Amino acid sequence: MEAIRISRPKSLAVLVAERLREAIFRTELSLGEVLSEEKIATAMNVSRTPVREALTLLQLQGLITIVPQSGSIVFKPDVQDMAELVQYRLMLETQAAPMALEHDPAGASAALEQAIGMMVEARENEDALKYADADRVFHKVFFDYCGNHYVREAYEICSGRVTALRAHLSEVLEMHRDRTFAEHQRIAEAFAQGDRAALIGALSGHIGAMAGNYTRALDALKK
Repeated sequence: MEAIRISRPKSLAVLVAERLREAIFRTELSLGEVLSEEKIATAMNVSRTPVREALTLLQLQGLITIVPQSGSIVFKPDVQDMAELVQYRLMLETQAAPMALEHDPAGASAALEQAIGMMVEARENEDALKYADADRVFHKVFFDYCGNHYVREAYEICSGRVTALRAHLSEVLEMHRDRTFAEHQRIAEAFAQGDRAALIGALSGHIGAMAGNYTRALDALKK
């Protein structure tokens, strides 16, 4: 008998987790916000069990911190967390980008240009959240085209947190939008030209600036 693939419906916990993740990415939930299992269960018309399971799933993705006896909190990095996140991204992305350059340069280059187009549209419409999403799409290209699923999975460890930070700090980081857009253009150009050294240099400078920029933006949110 041939194998038959059966489409399995998503569990309630997964559905709740997806909705909460979307709420974080859309800034409906704030960084550092304390979450109530009871309020979430009531709002989503489910019991507290799938909510508790969903929060555990999101903790594994780094988006929720569960504090025993205190509750669940949307992640909000401190200076040390930010430095380590940047270090992790630098390590992965400066490896994934050259891998994509070797594995599928044409496909990756086209995808980067498409992401640049999304940025242009977002800038024209002054839509900070769409610009943040275009930023996410741009950097994900290197992992989508690197040809190594282990590298892609390693990126998933931090991608949710980076996406959340981009979204929540997009308005505060408006002052950096012109500079970062130009940096994305330089990265895409270096990739299209097959210039590995320029690509790694542009990526390193772009990602390395994240620690200072995001830390200052987080401080601005407190004021």
